[in-house]
Amino acid sequence: MAGEQRRRGTLPVQRMRSGDHAFCRYAARPAWDLVAAFVWRGLERGERVLVCPPPQTGEHEVRAHLEEYGAPLDFACERGQLEFSSMRRLLHPAPRFTAARQWQRIREETEQALANRYSGLRTYLDMHWVSDLGADVEEVVAGEANAAHLFTARPYSEVCAYDTGAFEPAVLAAVRAAHPQNLLEAPGMLRALHTAGRVRLIGEADLATRVDWLAALREAFTRVAPGGGLVVDLSRLHFLSVGCASDLLNLATDARHDRIEVRLDRHQAGLLVRLGCHYLRHIVLVEDRDS
Repeated sequence: MAGEQRRRGTLPVQRMRSGDHAFCRYAARPAWDLVAAFVWRGLERGERVLVCPPPQTGEHEVRAHLEEYGAPLDFACERGQLEFSSMRRLLHPAPRFTAARQWQRIREETEQALANRYSGLRTYLDMHWVSDLGADVEEVVAGEANAAHLFTARPYSEVCAYDTGAFEPAVLAAVRAAHPQNLLEAPGMLRALHTAGRVRLIGEADLATRVDWLAALREAFTRVAPGGGLVVDLSRLHFLSVGCASDLLNLATDARHDRIEVRLDRHQAGLLVRLGCHYLRHIVLVEDRDS
């Protein structure tokens, strides 16, 4: 974890919000647990959810994969809140891909979702459609890089999932850079991004990731000289367990820093307060309203 360069939008899929445009990668097999988390989060938020799986993957197979991670999806499908589609169907009746046609259809689908009283639209696109439609890869990369207008002030979010075996490394690097957000590979992960005087912890801090959690915090504390200040950014954590929250306070108790600023959401702040962080005067909680 240490040494990874911080990206401006690395986040767990559960933290995706309206207006997010995210890149994810997988090897050979789609990360169905990630797709399921994306779908269920959208259903919970009252959004309409559109899933475009690999072109040769049928709806029943996709549903079976998703239902491994949650309840049956019959109700969401029957009322139209969840739809399994494809880029080919989305672009119809246009005979070929153009970014302009894709953008037009996304705007239409978003407007239709709002007209049907959903809070917005979220879409999962498996990018195997590029070869399926014989689309020009450079045109696709350019479309990804210039799609910001779809997400600005619009109730729309999108995940673009790239199979690393189907695209050249240079293409993957280009499309990753084109997306404002980069997703963790799967739910249940923890990643630490270290910069001078700061550590950002992303994902889930629980029993399964506690060893990595402690290692990241200890490294962050040792990087800052005694008497200095440290920022511990938890704003992109999806889950913080009582045990991991206690670890943070225990390490802070023994630290010789003048100020430890913890950036977090209100639920995390409530947990730390209940655990007694207010007795540690050098800890300052800063709630991130955008987290």
